[in-house]
Amino acid sequence: MKRALILSGALFIGLSSLPASALVTQPNGSVMPRDSRNNEVQLYTLFANRGEGLDYQADGNTEPSTFSPLCGFTAELVLRQTGSRLGVGWYNVDPAATAPPASGDIHEIVPAGSVVGTVITAADIRSDLAYAGGQIGFALIGAQTHYSEQRWNQVCTGCTTPGPWVTAVIYASTVTPNAFYVAFEDGNVGPNPGDFNNDGDYNDYVYFFSGLTCTGGGEPCDTGLPGVCAPGVTQCAAGGLTCQGLVPSSQETCDGLDNDCNGATDEGELCPPDHVCDRGVCVQACGRGEFVCPSDKACNAAGFCVEPACAEVACDAGEVCVGGRCRAPCDGVQCPFPTVCRVGVCVDPCSTVTCEEGTVCDGGVCKPECPCTPCPSGRACEEASGLCRESACVGVECPPGQRCDAGACVDSCAGAVCPSGQTCTGGACVEDTSTTAASGTGGSTGAGLDSGAGGGLTDPAGSGATGGSGGVGGGSGGGGSGGAAAGGSGADSGCGCTVAGARGSLGASLAAIALALAGAARRRQRGGASAKGRAPRG
Repeated sequence: MKRALILSGALFIGLSSLPASALVTQPNGSVMPRDSRNNEVQLYTLFANRGEGLDYQADGNTEPSTFSPLCGFTAELVLRQTGSRLGVGWYNVDPAATAPPASGDIHEIVPAGSVVGTVITAADIRSDLAYAGGQIGFALIGAQTHYSEQRWNQVCTGCTTPGPWVTAVIYASTVTPNAFYVAFEDGNVGPNPGDFNNDGDYNDYVYFFSGLTCTGGGEPCDTGLPGVCAPGVTQCAAGGLTCQGLVPSSQETCDGLDNDCNGATDEGELCPPDHVCDRGVCVQACGRGEFVCPSDKACNAAGFCVEPACAEVACDAGEVCVGGRCRAPCDGVQCPFPTVCRVGVCVDPCSTVTCEEGTVCDGGVCKPECPCTPCPSGRACEEASGLCRESACVGVECPPGQRCDAGACVDSCAGAVCPSGQTCTGGACVEDTSTTAASGTGGSTGAGLDSGAGGGLTDPAGSGATGGSGGVGGGSGGGGSGGAAAGGSGADSGCGCTVAGARGSLGASLAAIALALAGAARRRQRGGASAKGRAPRG
């Protein structure tokens, strides 16, 4: 199998991704962090030196304040501008707790007195016997403990807006996936408006934690943008999760995809003269010269062979005509698991995706495999596949064409509604040869779905050196000009057109879609892990 392209580096950020951040404000109305101008190294200098595209004020947040540790968690002290000697630790988060964690429940990871540059790489929290399996928070350990969770800090009762003081500001890294900066102030605070006994620049202790995600982070999502810009992955951000896109827009090509993300697929003049783009493949246009449609099809004004009821119907961009009516290609389609509908075709988004070591494909996206990533409620980790599955289905192996539902194997075709002209067989949508028959022009008559096509895939202009296939179950046509479908052998002229929307053009379309989904697979693990070559999810 061809190895799929795996993207690395920063995610493409969709237009719907990141909400505007509100400035961090103390209960007394003071905006933090601030530039203390005291000749110390400030956060903006730290971020610039580390290549982070972060604004120390606009990008500072109090959320997410709790995290799920992934495998390979690390902690590094990256800035210390204080004479105090304090350490930092983690604790198990209890959403129902009414009091902060006791000192004995805070587990130190960077010891007090550590110098800048200290990196703790052996702190794999998920394997720690003290880890309860849920979210964790961080705490600066001192005479007065400061927490990443603002709710546990000293409350200012006399402030304009009574509430806990902000003693930690949090930044999501723009360079390293699943990594955050937690910047602490170390001075004591009290119940009065003037009791913030700190300069407010949050450079006393700055820790860089990698191998973290928030609840729901790292899951496949939809950015709300059209075309190839739609697939995304959930990321932690202030105020909750955001969907960050995986694939940026590009110039439109004939590949069955909306490359420029404008809501229209394969629009414009994308093919050689006398050719049209049919669901991702340039094919010879009908009604021009000697090329005609099969007897059960009609040639429309655009040069496509369509069902007669659609010959005079002009659909909007992104729609197809079925039975004389326009609709979206995937309207009414319910693909059998694990396939999804793309441009009117049921495809497995993981079919050609190869993920790197420690990651697994889920919904077309490479994500950290469980147990290195938390599973949502009602789902459990199946370590053999690295996927979170329905709890009752963990360990249940079903035969081909079946899937697990509530612990039992059921027919994958149950409830499936395949695209027009297809039927669900063996857990997959395939061509329904019992309802459609066509003969290959220039070849022997047979039960097939496509007209015979001249030319070959490697020769879009159609030299006619090889004959066209007579369709699924049909005889091979003779050698003729035009056509982008695979050709058979022959010497006589054959029809170079294909039926618009028929299976003949789907092979290349499927390949194009699979390639785009493979490109959407993003490296979700920090470090230079080698390629694992895990078999795609079935």
